[in-house]
Amino acid sequence: MKNPLFFLLLILLSCSKNPNKISKKDINYIEKDKETGWFRVHNKQNKWGFIDKDSSIVIPFEYDFVNPFENHLAYAKQGSKEFFITYKNLKLEGDFDAVSVFSEGLAPIKKNRKWGFINEKGKIVIPIQYDVVDCFRPSGLCAVSKNGKSGFIDKSGKEIIPIIYPEVNQQMLDKNVIVKNKGKWAFFDNQGKQLSDFIYNEVFRTDHYDFSKDIFTRDESTYFENGAVLVLKDNHYEFLNEKIEPAFPNNKFDSATVFDAFKNAIVKRNGKYGMIKPNGEFKVQLEYDFIEPYDTSHGHYSEYYNARKGKIFSIINRNLEKIGDSYEPIHNNFRTDNPTISFKNLKGKFGLVDRNGNIKIPFVYDEELIFEGDNYAIATKNNKKGIININGKVIFPFNFDNITTLDDIENIFIFHNKNEAKVMSINGKILISGYENIRPIFYDHSKFIVKKNKKFGVVDINNKILAPIIYDEFSDWVEYGPENRHIVKIGSKSGMLEEKTFKQKIPVDYDFVFISRFVVFVGKNKKYGIIDLNNKILCPLIYDEVKPSYVYGLGFGEDKIFARKGKDYFEININGKVLKSVTRQDVQQKTKSPRIEIPEPPPPPKIK
Repeated sequence: MKNPLFFLLLILLSCSKNPNKISKKDINYIEKDKETGWFRVHNKQNKWGFIDKDSSIVIPFEYDFVNPFENHLAYAKQGSKEFFITYKNLKLEGDFDAVSVFSEGLAPIKKNRKWGFINEKGKIVIPIQYDVVDCFRPSGLCAVSKNGKSGFIDKSGKEIIPIIYPEVNQQMLDKNVIVKNKGKWAFFDNQGKQLSDFIYNEVFRTDHYDFSKDIFTRDESTYFENGAVLVLKDNHYEFLNEKIEPAFPNNKFDSATVFDAFKNAIVKRNGKYGMIKPNGEFKVQLEYDFIEPYDTSHGHYSEYYNARKGKIFSIINRNLEKIGDSYEPIHNNFRTDNPTISFKNLKGKFGLVDRNGNIKIPFVYDEELIFEGDNYAIATKNNKKGIININGKVIFPFNFDNITTLDDIENIFIFHNKNEAKVMSINGKILISGYENIRPIFYDHSKFIVKKNKKFGVVDINNKILAPIIYDEFSDWVEYGPENRHIVKIGSKSGMLEEKTFKQKIPVDYDFVFISRFVVFVGKNKKYGIIDLNNKILCPLIYDEVKPSYVYGLGFGEDKIFARKGKDYFEININGKVLKSVTRQDVQQKTKSPRIEIPEPPPPPKIK
């Protein structure tokens, strides 16, 4: 947690020797509790508690887990017990099997496989009698089930909608709920009044976004809040208002999506697609062969849409205005809140436009422009790479065969040309040069495998040599072994380096090295055995062949080791002791990669 208060707290903790206080060295994790102003702490003894700003312990470290305080209570777990505690560390009465979180002032509690509810004083206010319960929503209702039937109760436990139906549902922001009977849905209000007959095949939920909140808390589920609810009835899609009346005239379609975060819906009628607003206005006319959101990774949130007509895709923004045309659809790169977008125009060139279609960077580039970090992008022009900024200014000219970025290190790039590579900062400072090739180590982009005169070694970001440039081969990572090891070769001999020091943990004098998690299968002079990561011999090199099973050390399947002497095959343990004789076919079957049949993917579904 990077804030001044956190670091001030650690300074105070480091000076603490009072037994009623905690020291910095005893803390695994710490975060501020918003309700109390205290700090929720996980200590080195794997226990949770709370301390104040002076590092004094206010809730003792006796819990296996505690939540932050909410409504004067915090959920806590101690052994097999779950309960709520108060500011004074009073455990709420009731020997419950489980306690869920508070919602609308009530929390579900479980005892003997049945559920009820307590209030914020820990008093049982709704008897323990239900098989399944949801939580109370702003509608004032909670969905409950008993004896295989469902309904809704209010905060007093009164049945508002009788517990006689096979299925019920509600969303966070709505007063109306839905109830299913004989395979069809009906709408009810939160007073129990039935608003429709049981006539709907499906009722579709969406998400309402409050953009004043952060990205993790700004969306909540709803049927109606985005303007109208989408239902399926008699093979037609309809939009209804909260009175369960048509939301607008001519509201039926052959297919449709819910109104999304920007209150846009894709609709289809007579084979053509368009887009509407909650009042039914067609902002995109029914003239396209297909329309889809460009973002399918964030629920009902997409800032752009692909609308295809013939071979051309029109790119449409969230205001339902066309901002460009392309022969290719655009797709999100997993980020949200994109004020600009790069695409290939009809002339086959990439540029950058803002949400309104204004050209920010001319369409002169060969590949998509992806801006990251401090708004720099690697661009391609005439098959050469360069770097431009968000205003289109060229920072590095288009003189390079390739340019790569570094993870977690902004504004540092690797520039590649034939038999020449260097690392430079965005201001042009050369950090590493003089090598034929440079690539960052997979798990640590502040270190680099370099190649010079056909030999490999490792340097850091300051060009300090960490591993001498003497190796003919140098693995970037060990696929089936520990991640901080590297297999190396000099001539025909193999060994292993430790990642932090790059010292030889296994000398480069074996003919064969294969790491399978924390054991190493090695060969020398046509004999094979097993060693550990520190070169200690586990199984002497006495066999003509030693192989692990295909899934050895991966945590699933059977961990078996097979060996051959002459024409005889054995299953052995890690120390080379023969466990039993096996056939050659057994060894081949257990040590080869299993064939996995991958079925053809189904065709993409129709929009719904």
